[in-house]
Amino acid sequence: MTKKLKSCPKCKGYLGDTWVKGRKLQQYCHNCYWKGPIRIPERLEIKTTKTIRANQFCGFHYETFDKYGHIRTSSRSYDDKSEALEKLYRELEYSGNDKDGGPYTAILWPDTVTVVGEIFKYGGEGE
Repeated sequence: MTKKLKSCPKCKGYLGDTWVKGRKLQQYCHNCYWKGPIRIPERLEIKTTKTIRANQFCGFHYETFDKYGHIRTSSRSYDDKSEALEKLYRELEYSGNDKDGGPYTAILWPDTVTVVGEIFKYGGEGE
């Protein structure tokens, strides 16, 4: 089995991988265009979880709802959870003065969430 090199043996430059015929990999140099031997790809772990953004933009986001459950506020995104909570609590305090729609309920949405996927495999002959 051919081993993956850390740098180009010709110029010590940065190496990349490219797919070649037969679902094999071949290293190549970004500087001098050297090409290494074709090799069988390394086996990688297939992960069943990934972290994705929970909001349209990066950061924490909150929504407030009136006493009937209708949305009142959809906040901007905050990099810092404590800053988002500070603004959220300010809106909840205001709800005590809102005779028509208060008291409010708020939801703080996280920056990211981790989701778990479902694994499917081919079940035919020759597996």
